[in-house]
Parts: sequence; structure tokens; C-alpha cells
Amino acid sequence: MQIKNVIFIGTPQFAVPTLAKLAKTRFKPILCITQPDKPRGRNQKLQPPEVKIKAIELGIPILQPQDVNAPDVLEKLKQFKPDIIITAAYGGYLKKAIRHLPRLGCINLHPSLLPKYRGSAPINFALFNGDKTTGNTIFKIVARMDAGPILSQKEIKMEDSDNYTSLYEKLSQKGAEDILQVLEKLGKDEIEFILQNDEKATFSHKLNHENFLIDWDKSAWKIQNQVRGLAEIPGAVAALRHERIKIIETEILAEESYQNPGSIIAVIKNVGFVVCTSDKNILIKRVQPAGKKIMTAHAFSLGARIEDGEAFQNGF
Repeated sequence: MQIKNVIFIGTPQFAVPTLAKLAKTRFKPILCITQPDKPRGRNQKLQPPEVKIKAIELGIPILQPQDVNAPDVLEKLKQFKPDIIITAAYGGYLKKAIRHLPRLGCINLHPSLLPKYRGSAPINFALFNGDKTTGNTIFKIVARMDAGPILSQKEIKMEDSDNYTSLYEKLSQKGAEDILQVLEKLGKDEIEFILQNDEKATFSHKLNHENFLIDWDKSAWKIQNQVRGLAEIPGAVAALRHERIKIIETEILAEESYQNPGSIIAVIKNVGFVVCTSDKNILIKRVQPAGKKIMTAHAFSLGARIEDGEAFQNGF
């Protein structure tokens, strides 16, 4: 079963390694679909998605529809006569007409061990919950979100040092390799489709305001995993002197907290500063003040002149 005409659909950096690897093989996409350019930054200047930048570099034709399911888009896709459509972090829903267009259907790369963490934020939630393993799943796209039969599932170990940034990179690189392996096996008719167990499904909802705000009344374990799940971008947010500061890296200390949660009880030279939680003390090692770059917590403490008895506030 020869696979010739591949269409790739993706948007952010997570999808770039897959597009780049495909382009070096006989599965080089004949078309790349991505989201429209969007305004970013203080000046709200239109910026292209990372996938668009890579597709231009690779010489792959690009389509950026406002609605990927629009009739005129479907007619364009029919002209390409795709054997398969591969998606990765596109940020849009494919309706039945597109799902049924390719001879081999549409497959998606999802960074979790489905049916665990269906939804839009699987990497964040794996870290929030302190998981020890995660991985990538490649599945056939069906009408229900992330519920299709599995073609491939590869597990990776999560290190204590992993945060959102490092895990995002690991899973995007591994996922690119997984996609190539699946295409090779599909071409040889060696893929076994495994149905997901819906009863074991869990969900990772789109991140909301509460996911970002640190509540010092929580345990050190929960706070550290919140920080890991958001670092380095977009970052968990705390309030100090009623101004926003992002907490980028922490370490749980052995001693119990005896002062009010949020209290800053020590500054450790060249290391950082210590904050109380509901149970154990937590060492703040890296931060990002509003409008500035990431820096060591000790450097911040010197510039901000942190004093004994100061405390973080809960909320804004």
C-alpha cells in the first residue's frame, strides 16, 4: 500500500519537528495547512505560526484558512487527492468531510498516553499531577475529541527536573519519530488499531486564570508541580507587593513551614529565597518579574531588596 500524497496540518512549534522529519523522506507533504497569522506582542503585529515558517523554508505549499471545513477549502483538498492527512497541535476541529477524504483517513499526534489527558493541555496536566511517565499517542481522528483508535503509543519517563518547556521539546521530537514509524508500518499494512477504553478517559481542559495563580495555602508538592507545569512559558504567577512575578523554578525543602503560607523567611546567597506553604518550605530558584527576562531568584532579591517578614499575596 503505497503512501504518496501526504497533507500535514499543524500550527505551533510542537508540530515543527514532525513536519521537518517528513520533509526529509518520501512522505514529504504536498500541502501544509496551518492557522492564519495572528497579532502578538505589545505592538500586536501579525506573526506567522511556527509551522508556516518551517513550511516556507522547506518549500511546501501553505494554506491558512479561517475555517478549514469551509466548502472551498474542501474542494482544494480534493484536488490534492491525499492518501493520508497528518495533524499535530492544529487547534481546530476536522469535520466528517475532511476526515473521510484521504484513503487512509486522518491521524493525529497527541502528547499523552490516551485515553489519559484527552484535550488541549495534556503536557501541563501530566506535570500538574506529578506523573512519573507520559508519552505520545498517534490515533485515527473520529468525531469525538481524541477518542479514535490508537495506531501507536510510546511511553517516556518524566524526570524530576522536567518542566513544561523540556517535556514539550522531548515529546515533539519523539513524536516526529513515531509518525514516521507509523507511516512505514501503514505502507506495509502492519498496523493494528487498538480501541480506546472510554471508561478510563481523563481530560485536560484549556488552561484558565486559576491554573496560573499560585495559592501558597496549598502544599509545596502542588505548588512545585504547578510551577513545573507552566515553566518556562507561560509561567506560574504570584503576587509580591501587589505586582505580578512569574515563578519559574522551585525546590521543596525538608523542613516544615511554621509561618503563614506565602511568608518569605530567608534569602540564601547565590541560590534564592525560601517561602512557606501549607506544609513544607519551598525554595524559589528562578523568577521572571513583569517586563523582564528570567533571572535567578537571588539576583531578584538583591534588586528588589527583599526583607524578612515580607510575604506573597494570594490573588490580585
